[in-house]
Formats: sequence, C-alpha cells, structure tokens
Amino acid sequence: MAFSTKVTDWQVCCFSGVAGGAVVAAGIYKFIFYSQQAGVSESFLLRGVGIGVGGNASGMTLPQDFGTLGSPWSAIDCDKAFSAADLRGSWGRLTTLGGGIGVQYALVFLTASTHFWSTESFFHSQSVGGFGLGGAGAGGLTVTGTWRHSGSSIYNPLNFPGAPAESYA
Repeated sequence: MAFSTKVTDWQVCCFSGVAGGAVVAAGIYKFIFYSQQAGVSESFLLRGVGIGVGGNASGMTLPQDFGTLGSPWSAIDCDKAFSAADLRGSWGRLTTLGGGIGVQYALVFLTASTHFWSTESFFHSQSVGGFGLGGAGAGGLTVTGTWRHSGSSIYNPLNFPGAPAESYA
C-alpha cells in the first residue's frame, strides 16, 4: 500500500495551528492523516483566508494519557475513497470556534474536495476538534485554501504520545 492508495479508513489529528481575524481572517494549520489500510501517515498544511473574529495560536494536541479528553485522532466519514496523493493540492475548508489559555478547546470542522466549491468531496464538515495544550486565544473563523503535503509523519494512533496499547487495535 502507498501514498496513492485510495481508501476510506482515514483518521486525522490536528497537530497545531495559528489564525486570526477581524472580519477578514487567515490561518495555517498542521494535520496528520493516517490510514491503516494504505499504510501511510502524512502531514498536511491547510493555509487559508476567509472570515472571522479573534485569534489563536494552538500548541500540541492533548495526549491520550488524559483518557477520553485526550483522544486527538478523529475518524473521517469519507464521501468517497481518496489517497494522500488526492488530498495533496485539493481544496479545503476549516471552520473553528474555541479558545483557552494553556489548555484550549475548539470545535473544528474540515472539508476537502477536488476543487473550489465542488459538489464532489472527499469528506465534508467532519468534526475533528477537541482539547489541546499550550497556546492561547479565542475566536471563530472559516477559512478556505489548499491542502499542502508537508511530508511523512512518524505519528499515528498506535504510537502517538500517551496512546494506550489497545488503542485503535
């Protein structure tokens, strides 16, 4: 299996991000996409512009040592099978609302499709938010941009810091 294998068992982890806005907003976020079937764990950046108010600089995801609060991986309900190669360069949208100091909570919804405002999406409005450590801020925004591949990742749900041995077996 490989980077170009189309599958539907994707899981995603929001690794970090920074964004801000006062009506016009912009942000950059790092996500790790993992598929056991394809045998890949890949980092992607979503850089975008849109609308929003507030700002946020997020730190690292909350480790699984914290129980259900610390489950940084979210399964994606795919609209169609896709590969990491398909995601690279595709159109994306991120909508978020959250805040905190030191420990943050954010609602985060992700979309990826073949091109801008396409009705053919890989996944749409998937909830991938949760708790995180570090950083500070508060706000809400929606940004659209392009998914950019930033390299392979060493992390997946099985070896993420604090992952219990029975996780995602």
